[in-house]
Parts: sequence; structure tokens; C-alpha cells
Amino acid sequence: MNEWIKFYAKNNIFTHTAQRKIERLYQLSEDELLSLYEQRFLKMFRYAYKHSPFYTKLYTQHQIGLEDVKHLSDIKKLPTINRNSIKNNIEEIYNSHSFLKVIGLTSGTSGTPLVVYRTIFDISTEQAYIKHYRGLHGYKLGQPLLSIRGVLGKSTPYEYYKKANILYISSPNINASTIDMYYQMVKDFGPVAVEAFPSYLHKFCMELEKKGYKLEIPNSFTSSETLLSIQRAKIEPFLKTTIHDWYGNAERSILLAENAEHQYYPLPLYSVNEYASNHVITTNLINKRFPLIRYVVDDVVEVAPASFEKNIVSPTILSIQGRVSENVELKDGSLVGCLDHTFKGVKHIEMAQIHQYNVQDPIEVKLVTTPAFSSIEEEQLRKNWIRMVGTEMEIKFTYCSMEDLTTFPNQKYRLIIKKKP
Repeated sequence: MNEWIKFYAKNNIFTHTAQRKIERLYQLSEDELLSLYEQRFLKMFRYAYKHSPFYTKLYTQHQIGLEDVKHLSDIKKLPTINRNSIKNNIEEIYNSHSFLKVIGLTSGTSGTPLVVYRTIFDISTEQAYIKHYRGLHGYKLGQPLLSIRGVLGKSTPYEYYKKANILYISSPNINASTIDMYYQMVKDFGPVAVEAFPSYLHKFCMELEKKGYKLEIPNSFTSSETLLSIQRAKIEPFLKTTIHDWYGNAERSILLAENAEHQYYPLPLYSVNEYASNHVITTNLINKRFPLIRYVVDDVVEVAPASFEKNIVSPTILSIQGRVSENVELKDGSLVGCLDHTFKGVKHIEMAQIHQYNVQDPIEVKLVTTPAFSSIEEEQLRKNWIRMVGTEMEIKFTYCSMEDLTTFPNQKYRLIIKKKP
């Protein structure tokens, strides 16, 4: 029954309706699409102004009235918001019925836990974008799909999701002692596509190569980390696959994806993005019940110089930076990445940083917490770590101030530190 609930939460009449609308967007000219961006933005702004207590107060404080924003370019009149804006005002941003509310958790690469709200409607819309994008590259829902995305922890080697025909394998368990099992399992399953974090898919290929194993998986859908050129160079020829990379965030305020030429582009009418030198200002267009208007994302997306309108509809994206995920190494040779997931759902953490200099040493987790952080939260955090890395590695929690965290000359924060500062 659980599988059916999960399946239909993401695949329902709302998903199908949204997917048909997305398909039509690809047939429009840039001018027609820009007009829709403006209409959708103005509708989002006005709805938030009238129905979201947070935005009503914010815009009133900045002396911005409904009539002050009449065009898409007027978006620049609005103040920006950030992660703290969400953390401190989450209930005031949300503006719908409580029974529709679905909790989404993220910590981001900064290690700062964050809760966001979703509803069945925007979950369906998000899934419609995913289904349409994968369909463009030949994958259809129900075809055998391999998933290597950190869904399973160290204690669960694999799971098969029959309703959606997905085989999940445990990312933290990919190592020399398990690769024989995984190879035979995946070979028998015969996936036509794989969805994965790039670092885990790269590790999977490396372990297969060491044993002389070969697999062919036509399509690879990567996301959640920066896809490195060294990873693409290994994965594509080894699996005889084509990688289709996808850049988004758990806040669902931006969505960029690769086309056939491996150039990133914004999926139409998903968000309005303003590209600055060291961040992106994003405005989601799919979740009016939890609107994020001019939300600052700290990742760097480099674009070629162009007009404001051009950068909304069809920017020339040169590179995406700031999402490189590092790993910690386990004693059995496994590499575990995406460790920002260990902070999901743990309250009262303001910042965190992971230090590992030697595989024989404890993994030190530096925590900046609020006074409300207690042994209950520490126990939940420890369980999260055990789920990700198992029990063989010693985890050491160190409580400190923000100033005790390691930064670099450009003040760029990194979640995982591998060398002593």
C-alpha cells in the first residue's frame, strides 16, 4: 500500500495536466514565452501580497504597493529574502490549508538545516517537469530505472520498488566487497536508465572496472551535485550512456537542465532567475502556496552578458559552480558523499562542518547550535550519521561558534574539510 501511495502522490491527474502544459511551452516563441513569464510572475506576486502574511508585511515595510509592480522588470524593486527569512517566517510564508501541507527538508551544501513547505499541487508540477525532461531523452515512466541517490542507508543494501519499477541500491555500501552482488543484481534487472548523484555513479563505475565488469545503461540522469568533467569522462564511455544533468534545489526555486549539446537551460516557466557574480536571485513560479520571491541562492551560475529579458527566457549558461560534493572515506574503502543529508530534520542547528583528515581518525562534526539544542537532537543526529556511514566509523561532535569553522581566502564555506587548516 505504501508504494501505491508514494506512486500516486507523484503521478496523478495534476501531474498529467501539468505535463501537457509544459509540452506546449516548448512550441512557443521567445516573445510568447516571455509574456507568459510576466503573467505568471505578476500573478504570483499579487497572490503572495494578498494571502501571505510574510510578504504583506515585507512589502508594506518597503513601501511597495500592488500597483508598483506592473511588469516583469519591476521584480528588481522587490527586496531579496534568504534562508533565514524562511527559517524565521515559515508559517507566515505558507498561505493555504494545513491538511495540504507537506514538509520538505534540506540542509544545502552549507550544512544549515531548513524546512520548506509543499503541497500535492506543486509536487505534481515538479514531477511533471521531471517526467517531461526524461521523456525528451527517451525514458518513460515504468521502464526499469536504477536509482543511486542516497535513498538507502548503510543498513539496507537494496530495495525494489515494484509499482514504479525502480531498483534502489545503497550508495554508502558501494565498495569492493559488495560490487559482485550489485553487478549481478543490476545486470539481471536490465535498467534502461539510472538516476544518481554524480559521485556515487562515478564510484559505481570505478568499482565495476576494478572487477572487469561491464554494463550498458543508455541514459543517466544526474543531479544534486556539480557534475565534474572527470566524472562524465569515466561514466559515459564505461556505461555506454549519455548523461543528462539537472540542477535544482530542495526549495524548488530554480531548475536548469542540460540539452542534447550538454548546455544548461532553464526549464520554461519554472522560475525567474537573476544571475549575480556570486549568487543567483530566484523566484519560483510553481508554488503560490509557499512562494519564494527573490530568494538568494549562494551557488554561482555564470552566464554570458545579455539583456534582462534574454536571461529570463534563454540565457547562455557558461558554468554552474558551488555544488561540488566532497566525500568522507570509510575504513572498508567506501566513499560517502551528500552528508548534508545527515542534518535533515534535526532542529536547532545553525551551521555545521565535517572534518576528516585520516580514515583511521574519528570524523569530527563541528556544530554551531542554538540554546534549545538538546541530547534529543544529538541522538537524532547520531542516528542519521550511523544510517549514512554505519557503526565502524567513530563520530565526534564538537560544539563551537561560527568563528571556529574553517573558511577560505575567498570566504567560501565548505561543508567537508579534508586537510588541516
